[in-house]
Amino acid sequence: MDAADSGTSGLRGEPPVTAPWARLARTAVLRAARRAGDWGRRPPAQHLLAFAAYLAAFVIAAGLPLARHLNVPNLRQYWTDVQFYTWSLRWWPYAVSHWTNPLFSAQIGAPHGYDLAWASTAPAVDLAMWPVTAAFGAVVAYNVMLLLVPPLSGLATFAAARRLTGRFWPSLAAGAVYAFCPYELTHTWQGQPNLTMIALFPLLVYLALRWWDGSLSTASFVGWTALALALEFYTFDEGFFELTPVLAGVVAIGFLVARRVDRPDVARLAGLTAMAYAGAVVASAPYLVYALRHSHASFSRQRPGFSLPLIRLVVPASSQVFGVASLAGYSGRIGRTGIDNYVGIPLLLILVLLAGLTWRRSRLGRLLLFGFAFVIALAVGPDLAVTGIKHTYPVPWRGLWALPIARSAEPSRFIVFGVLILALALALWLAAPLGHTPYRTGHRPYRMGHWPYRAARWGLGLLAVAAILTDSPTAYQAISPLPSNYKAPATMHAVNQLPPFITQGMYRRVLHPGEIVVILTHRGNAGMLFQAATDFYFRIAGGYINASLTPVNAIPHPITLLANPSRKAFGLFDAYLRSSGVGAIVVEQAWEEPWMNLSRLGMHGISVGGVTVYPMGPWLVAQAPVHPALCAATSARC
Repeated sequence: MDAADSGTSGLRGEPPVTAPWARLARTAVLRAARRAGDWGRRPPAQHLLAFAAYLAAFVIAAGLPLARHLNVPNLRQYWTDVQFYTWSLRWWPYAVSHWTNPLFSAQIGAPHGYDLAWASTAPAVDLAMWPVTAAFGAVVAYNVMLLLVPPLSGLATFAAARRLTGRFWPSLAAGAVYAFCPYELTHTWQGQPNLTMIALFPLLVYLALRWWDGSLSTASFVGWTALALALEFYTFDEGFFELTPVLAGVVAIGFLVARRVDRPDVARLAGLTAMAYAGAVVASAPYLVYALRHSHASFSRQRPGFSLPLIRLVVPASSQVFGVASLAGYSGRIGRTGIDNYVGIPLLLILVLLAGLTWRRSRLGRLLLFGFAFVIALAVGPDLAVTGIKHTYPVPWRGLWALPIARSAEPSRFIVFGVLILALALALWLAAPLGHTPYRTGHRPYRMGHWPYRAARWGLGLLAVAAILTDSPTAYQAISPLPSNYKAPATMHAVNQLPPFITQGMYRRVLHPGEIVVILTHRGNAGMLFQAATDFYFRIAGGYINASLTPVNAIPHPITLLANPSRKAFGLFDAYLRSSGVGAIVVEQAWEEPWMNLSRLGMHGISVGGVTVYPMGPWLVAQAPVHPALCAATSARC
């Protein structure tokens, strides 16, 4: 074989001669690797990688039951909130496209309708998901939204932390803490997008950092901040108002701890933020004015159950203590109040160590420490609970919670700002070996870069992340149709799937467009879910908005009286049907309770597609003042 054929020189001891095509291939591979490395170090690429990591981890570890069945309402079907938010995803696009007032709906609570001014419909989220809702329906849009919101919160925190530290991995850890904390995932699996869409808070931090380092102009900062604040208002007005004292307090603390040379810039930042806030109020004025005109004096959430018990910062839920009997027992005795407020000892320790080790060198550690203390002072509410809500102590600023807007807020929800502060502290802690930050904080280099200190630093940081992740719930715990402690009657075979009556359009055969219908089922708030799935083909009597505006039961009260039949109950039932214009009662067979069998009242139902439809017209025409069947069923004196 010739040397040329073998690819070598044929002379012993000389290096091989590489074929031209091999050299070209090697050069191309090295160049591609170099470009990929350069691309991966760019901020947009790192943001994309971070979001992909958060999304993949979240779906695989926590959200797979939803991802597998996007077209099925899998989440807590025995509860009311999830159906309300599914309905809301369809309501806002419907109201906007039909040029009707989105803050009042005649489609629910028929015939009179419900005022939605103080309902948490999350219009910013609803309108953002409009394309998905229009293409695939409200159920798919709701499940997709649940899967996207926590990773988006992580991405926003990653962006803020990376801007602060310039490091990828510390920022990735910070985003994971914020996105997958118990507060975020507890409310995610309770199906409450108004509480879980918390990405705008770290986005505001990101904008402030961009302005501080000069990479964002003053006009752009004011404009983007005003937009973010307005979006927060249209996502959750309570969150917007809770943000107000937090912004004011953190800016004031920042001014006090800043170096004298930096205080004019802090004051200017405060002024620009106030301008942005004013712009957001103007943008929110149509909703805000309407809401204030339709406020309810009954709104008050100042009971201890709505505040943060301090012990819950470090004691997880009883089911998340790895079988430690004593700790599980103690957590169980505290109760479930505040289980979404857990942050863990490691994160708190990192915050204290960061502030202590950099006290003389950096103002940033002090800002985070005092800012966290300020947030906790707000989260405890008007009465401080230390080890439980049975024993509370009034705080000096208790009177502030009597203000009109403050009294309707839940103090414990301030913890979301505390988690954000802890996440940023974690990023700084893990990035500390760099010895600097890119911001004017009075920070002189402090180095703990030797490997034992670095290992200890990362060990504590990863422990903090693990403490958060292990206490956060998953969808696996929220997809059972019924609670584990509920004993279903023999008539009930609950499933998450919607009946074919809805999914296959069978309702069009037996119901008229715009007809007022009562949906009778043990499935929570099913009327609003069915209505959203049918694109508002029919109106519903009843429906659940929130505990302050509607009864806990989404079914009209005169209907529920039939669960305990009596002459008085039947009289109220009959009067309600005649005055409300109800055209039909639809009973979902898979979720039927024994008292929902209306044939015992002499009604004739039509079984179709997993439901029984009872037309009211023929029955009301033939109805005597008191039906004999009721007398026999209740032993009433007729």
